[in-house]
Amino acid sequence: MKGLVGKKVGMTAVFDAETGEVRIVSIASCDDIGRIINHSIVEGQVHGGVAQGAGQALYERAVYDAESGQLLTGSLMDYAVPRAADLPAMRATFDESVPCKTNLLGVKGCGELGTIGATPAVVHAVLDALGALALDMPLTSEKVWRALHGVAR
Repeated sequence: MKGLVGKKVGMTAVFDAETGEVRIVSIASCDDIGRIINHSIVEGQVHGGVAQGAGQALYERAVYDAESGQLLTGSLMDYAVPRAADLPAMRATFDESVPCKTNLLGVKGCGELGTIGATPAVVHAVLDALGALALDMPLTSEKVWRALHGVAR
């Protein structure tokens, strides 16, 4: 893919200047997780959260009918979501040095870890590559292309 490269902590994205297509080329995370009981489950939770956060940054858009207010994008059939081929292998590391002090197991929640950092990391990696251009989410290919080519909507 030719184009510009943007990097932010934990995320590298490139996009094709001809099409506006954004591609995430690297993802890394390090999370304060407390004590891990099942490493595979924790990794799966974080990886799934990162995919969800990337999808929010690049694809998710709630569209409502102007007259009725009816939600038009009410299911996953109505907008794109990232698939396995859209995301690179992720490097996830976990810091277990500080166990939770409010439960006997020392475990902390992990279900939202990936979503919290992924969305702003993806957006800022793309904005870093775009330079002075500013865009609102989702950073669809069309929106990136229009910004690059100065085409108003």
